[in-house]
Order: sequence, then structure tokens, then C-alpha cells
Amino acid sequence: MATTPAGWYPNPENATQLRWWDGERWTDQVQASISEQADAEVGAGPARYSGPPIIVSTMNDLPGYRVVQVHGEVFGITVRARNAFANVGASFRTMFGGEVKGYTQMLSDSRLEAVERLRFACAQVGGNAVLAMRFDTGEIADIMNEVAAYGTAVTVEALD
Repeated sequence: MATTPAGWYPNPENATQLRWWDGERWTDQVQASISEQADAEVGAGPARYSGPPIIVSTMNDLPGYRVVQVHGEVFGITVRARNAFANVGASFRTMFGGEVKGYTQMLSDSRLEAVERLRFACAQVGGNAVLAMRFDTGEIADIMNEVAAYGTAVTVEALD
């Protein structure tokens, strides 16, 4: 008799989540599925989160609140590239020095989009805050920039 191996699979109760299958049954562990721009939105501005408020903090705690549930790690990620003409212009800038404003704007937009996607991922797993948020960045094939925002999704409530 064939069995489905343990792993993360689409949650049968919520299509926006992945749920852990232990090889015999579904567990209570869920995580956000990857959110991407639709094909029609490629090249559009940064994604915008529009759900319930999500507090994002770089601190490990949140003054004035208590953590009542920990949902686990969540992340938001984006990969962006400048067009070929912008890259040529930027290469001239490196000869003479100075800020490359197009790249500065791209990285700023990338960080904002990664945080918005982080909020979306937090909402998907039932949290209302992200603690210990950090950024990570890297290059892909020397032409694209990847920015990830990550942290711990939690549910918090205000102290009395």
C-alpha cells in the first residue's frame, strides 16, 4: 500500500497555506505559501498588503504587548532586475563615482515589497505581528537582486 511521504503540502482547509503531513495525518503546523505577482503585474510597482494590521518589529519582544501564540518563521521575498539601458548608465556612473539613484530606488522598493509580503505571510498563518524581523540580500547571476525580509510570526495582545 503506497503512502504519501511526510512533508509540506497545500492545506486542504486553506488554499493560501501549506500544512505539514506527518506521513499518516495532517498536523496543526501551517506556513504561508509563496505569494507572487500575477503575470499581468510583472514590472508593476511593489506589492501592497491590504489585510488586517500586522505589527513588524526588529525587536525580540514588543513593549506593551504579550505574545500569546507563536506561529513560526515567515518570510517575504522579491527578486528584481534593472533594464539593460539602466545597467549601461550605471556602469558609466561607476567610472565617475556618486550615487546610482536608479539602483537605490530599486533596492528601496525591494525592501518595501519584501516587508509587505512578510505581512501577507504572517496573516496567512494567523499572526498579527512579526518579531525579530531581519533583511537578507544577494545577487543572482550578477544581474538580479534578491531581498528577503524574515522573522517570527506571532499573535500578540495589548497588556492591560
